[in-house]
Amino acid sequence: MRHLPAPPSRRMFLAAAAGSSLLVACGSSLTPGAKSSAAAGSSAVSTTVPTDKITLVVADADDTTMTPGLLAAFRAKYPNITFKRQYTGWDDYLKSINTTMSADSAPDIAQFVSGMNNLVKGHLLLDVGGYGKAYGWADKFPGLDQITLSGDGKTAGTGALYGVPGGLSFEGVYYNKAKVKQLGLTVPPATVAELEDLFARAKAAGETALVAGNLDGGLNHPFNVLLSVYMKPQDREAWAFGRKGATITGPEAVTAATTLKRWVDKGYVTPKVNGTSDNDATAAFAKGQGVFRISGNWAAAAVAKGLGDDAGLFSMPPTTEGGPLRTTGAGVYYCVSSRSKNAAAAAAFLDFCATRQAAAVTAEAGFMAPDATSMPQQSGLLGDVRTGWQWIVKDSGLQPFIQNASTPTMPDTLTTQLQLLAGGKITVEKFLAALQADFDQFHS
Repeated sequence: MRHLPAPPSRRMFLAAAAGSSLLVACGSSLTPGAKSSAAAGSSAVSTTVPTDKITLVVADADDTTMTPGLLAAFRAKYPNITFKRQYTGWDDYLKSINTTMSADSAPDIAQFVSGMNNLVKGHLLLDVGGYGKAYGWADKFPGLDQITLSGDGKTAGTGALYGVPGGLSFEGVYYNKAKVKQLGLTVPPATVAELEDLFARAKAAGETALVAGNLDGGLNHPFNVLLSVYMKPQDREAWAFGRKGATITGPEAVTAATTLKRWVDKGYVTPKVNGTSDNDATAAFAKGQGVFRISGNWAAAAVAKGLGDDAGLFSMPPTTEGGPLRTTGAGVYYCVSSRSKNAAAAAAFLDFCATRQAAAVTAEAGFMAPDATSMPQQSGLLGDVRTGWQWIVKDSGLQPFIQNASTPTMPDTLTTQLQLLAGGKITVEKFLAALQADFDQFHS
């Protein structure tokens, strides 16, 4: 059993959470030297929060309490600034956000998601590098590499800065403590093989071992985590960040995809998984269905509310006992429209997301605060989440989602191909080849 060390230092946290010291690599891109017609150059920005009455329109798909909580907390501090929130369900948000941000009535602030990268080339997102330098965001926010983009929007980790994370996420393995005890299972498992053995034993006892929903591609959660476990971090990040020449068809990726397919074929995963949505899978698990669920910390609040003291979480185990812990994660990123007439107020809200006051809101929603030192002490499942995050930070194990930066169409491609794979319609090799074809078409 690994003993948790003292919480990592702030410097360690900032370097590790960005993944393999990428924060250092993109540090130069945070200096407002990258020219853009939509750039907020250092000479044009101010950290003085406006005092006149302002209304900021915010578009998001955050179905947790975090975004509305942050807006309310900011307004409590700056009552002259009000918000008009335009919440849209995840699927509709993905379909409409590019059009929304291209309109003359574009919101001032928007949640940044995969597929919005093309807005960079059209100068529809504000290069906030100037604000980043003025506010010192490089020292406040980990994970900025994931929203630092090249001029054509195709490659992450290089170029100009387009936002900050309000809260960070990482994926782990939720479990039902009561059922684990009833079945005589020992957690946490030391290796992926041991985890699979737990799945087999749960299945043999008549339980759904791994609750999942793939109607909207929810099997991306175990697949992303398995890629993090099996692939070399530099190869994993190169592909996710859209670097030319990167591949996802090698033997390590084949092992990850084969493992996922085996879990489906052996009946460990929710029956008729392609007909169940990811949200419905979380809801079912929170109601006591199944034994395990691989998902992100964004589900923690719902799971904790449903299972109470029976809710637990552990980190995805490595391939070899005692090896470094690696998982997939990102954040709820907020960007600013280049058409906003209130960029200074919008930037003030982005900066507010790194404060201790905001951390309490972020933690309550089950997310990781940008400043780990300001995370409140918590018990139960949320305490497990905090502990799991510390382990990932210690091992520099946070990896980007493969669909979030590689191509604008990758989310749809991944969803379709995961459905075909789970349905037995394609082989592992054809599954990975389809993902690679999407990547190569965009990055050729």
